Amino acid sequence: MSADRTHYLPSYNGGTVAVSCPPWCTLPHTVGAAEDANHQGPAVAFTGPGDCTGYFDGGEPYEVLYAAISADPQGGRPYVYFDTQGEATGARLDVAALDVVLGDLRTYVDRLQQMRDRLAQITEGEQ
Repeated sequence: MSADRTHYLPSYNGGTVAVSCPPWCTLPHTVGAAEDANHQGPAVAFTGPGDCTGYFDGGEPYEVLYAAISADPQGGRPYVYFDTQGEATGARLDVAALDVVLGDLRTYVDRLQQMRDRLAQITEGEQ
C-alpha cells in the first residue's frame, strides 16, 4: 500500500481510477473494480454453534452476525454494514439505527440468560 493510501484500480468503463482511503480503512484494495472498492475498517463477528443436523455447513460453526464500518469508494458518509447469516445482504446502519440493533441484542442476551437459568433449574438433578 502506498504511503498516501491511494490505490489505482481498474474501472468498469476501462482505464484506471485512483481510490484514496480514509484513515480508518484497513482493506488493501488489491483486487476488484474501483466502483466496488468499498472502504472498510476492522470487523466484528459472532460465530454461532454449528447446525446439529449437519445439513448446513456440514455442522461446522458459522458466522451469524458480522459488522464493520464501511463507506462507498466515491465518498459519502461512513456507515456500519451489518450482516446476518453471511448472506452478503446486510443493512447500512447509521448511529441511531445501530443503537436500535444494540438494544435488541441486549434484550436477546438477557432473554437467553433467562433461558439458560431456566434450563439449569429444569436439569439440575440430571447431571
